[in-house]
Amino acid sequence: MKAAIALFLLSEVVCFSASGQGIPMFGGKQSIGVTASYSPTSSHILIGTSEQRRTFTAGVEYTRRLWEGKRARLDYSGEFSPFYRESDPTMVATETTIAGYPYVTPITPVRVIAVSHISLGDSCVSICYPIYPVYGSDETTYAVSISPLGARLVFRPRRRVQPTFETNLGAVISTRDIPIDNSSLFNYQFTFGPGVQMFALRNTAVRMEYVFRHISNAGTGTMNPGIDQGVFRLTLSRYR
Repeated sequence: MKAAIALFLLSEVVCFSASGQGIPMFGGKQSIGVTASYSPTSSHILIGTSEQRRTFTAGVEYTRRLWEGKRARLDYSGEFSPFYRESDPTMVATETTIAGYPYVTPITPVRVIAVSHISLGDSCVSICYPIYPVYGSDETTYAVSISPLGARLVFRPRRRVQPTFETNLGAVISTRDIPIDNSSLFNYQFTFGPGVQMFALRNTAVRMEYVFRHISNAGTGTMNPGIDQGVFRLTLSRYR
């Protein structure tokens, strides 16, 4: 009898120990999430030359597991942002100084590739005076974006905190040409960069990323300055 009790207790200890060594699983086969991104400016990082663009987006994301190993997982990722807002710097007047007095001439506002305070030329009567641009408030353009071709590599997929790296390809369709007139209403978009995903619950995660995003019309417009940005992105996902 004592031997049976001892054997039973030993078996319980072994089972408890084995269950304690199990690695908890986080996430699931697929997820739906809400996502938002913000970039305070733009500059020539890789390709684009447009400067001082500010963008904000909000939308939804879908992911589905393609492959999973012990140390990494590969997910399909698709994103749709029905709200896409871009702000562009705008020249609103020209200014010249004659005999110590400034003269400002308003013009039809025009969005510019970059803010520059270099002279636009000279105004000459008997003497030539340099003309300089005057900039006003940024102009806002609204658009929608869709990125149906994406993949995300997730490291440490069985841990609560998971480093990630994502890349995706899509398009931006706007209400007018972006980033300047005579470019295009339709622009291609690609994004890549790292992030970190943290699970508050086994099936609910928050992901923070800092990614590179490029937008351009690939030469289909009269002008194609393109936009390069470093983008902060936040996503709340629900797995199942």
